[in-house]
Amino acid sequence: KIIAISSTISGEGKTFVAINVAGIQAISGKRVVLLDMDLRKPRLHIGFDVSNDFGMSTILCNKDKWENCVRKSDLEGLDYITAGPVPPNPAELAFCDRMEAILDELEEAYDIIVIDTPPIGIVTDALISLQRSNYPIYVFKSGISKRSFIQNVNNLIDEKKLTNISIVFNGVDFRRHRSTTYGYGYGYGYGYGYGYGYYSDE
Repeated sequence: KIIAISSTISGEGKTFVAINVAGIQAISGKRVVLLDMDLRKPRLHIGFDVSNDFGMSTILCNKDKWENCVRKSDLEGLDYITAGPVPPNPAELAFCDRMEAILDELEEAYDIIVIDTPPIGIVTDALISLQRSNYPIYVFKSGISKRSFIQNVNNLIDEKKLTNISIVFNGVDFRRHRSTTYGYGYGYGYGYGYGYGYYSDE
């Protein structure tokens, strides 16, 4: 299964959500690979504190094989591929036939593929990953996302026919809103401080 995660703008926490979704799947016993397809402003390598000298951009340019670019996380079952150096043609790479072939091969090797895409409100690179995924996820962040961003989701549903898209409302301060959360503000805290390469947005 493919899970693709996007948002409207940067800073809404899609990479944070992608890392934690991948980690939760790995904890449940799945073989998971996390791909950084934000080729313009990659952040996955920051989350795992590794270099970004190779990755999806070098794979899509046929300079590397994906097998040589996979990195192991500290969490058993969770692998990841960083974005690699920022290419001059990120949109072209995102839509190339090579990407489809890579996903086909990864589907044979893993149970779950999680794709961290660029913000779809800024560029269209994310669209192909969202359309290809079984579970497209759209991230909003409390205090950052604007109400008008909802229109982007409506367009994806109405025009792009992404009728199975899900929403994550990120960064809610349960302490501040405790009186209005009807007792659901437990804050499960998946991925906070367990030492598995997770990180918090600034």
